[in-house]
Amino acid sequence: MNWLAHVFLSENSIDYQLGNLLADPLKGKPWAGASASTQAGFAMHKIIDAYTDSHATVSQSKARLGKKGYLKGVVIDIVYDHLLLKHWQRYSALELDRFISDFHGNASAAIADYPAAPRAFVNGIICSHSLTRYGTFEGLASVFQRFDQRLSPRILAKDTTTRYLPVLHQEMDALGADFNDYFPQLVAHFKGHTAGALGHPWLK
Repeated sequence: MNWLAHVFLSENSIDYQLGNLLADPLKGKPWAGASASTQAGFAMHKIIDAYTDSHATVSQSKARLGKKGYLKGVVIDIVYDHLLLKHWQRYSALELDRFISDFHGNASAAIADYPAAPRAFVNGIICSHSLTRYGTFEGLASVFQRFDQRLSPRILAKDTTTRYLPVLHQEMDALGADFNDYFPQLVAHFKGHTAGALGHPWLK
């Protein structure tokens, strides 16, 4: 799963949400002095990724993109966030605009005490509206184009994300069915691995 899903599948704590978001860019290592809630968010990120990587329906989605492809996993992660946006009301008790507005406001306040690297990353997410910019297929294509621009020559020689756009256009209905089979199971898995002391009121 990509950034939006990690923020969504979190307890009702901005430090927890940010830990869940920051685990990838910080390579799974919280900074010295990170709060217990932040560290719990980092740990949940690993749980979500491990479950996703081993799920048969996710593997089925990857297979829809062809037999080979170095970046298929990345593409499906981003497409699943696109599908979460598309089916938001099915899974969230909060309207999307309210959820994002609350997250942006709380995150802006929380990162004032964060080290420079995580603070800069979160600021970039907020300022670029990254959590919602792939809500349409056109937005998804734009995200892939920017993603490819950041790839090293070594990776570009193997694959690009934009090359999957034609097959994604053809397979999006099937991928949507995959997502709506898989995501409720992921939500249940998340709930089963959190004490729930802080709750997660936006989850249906």
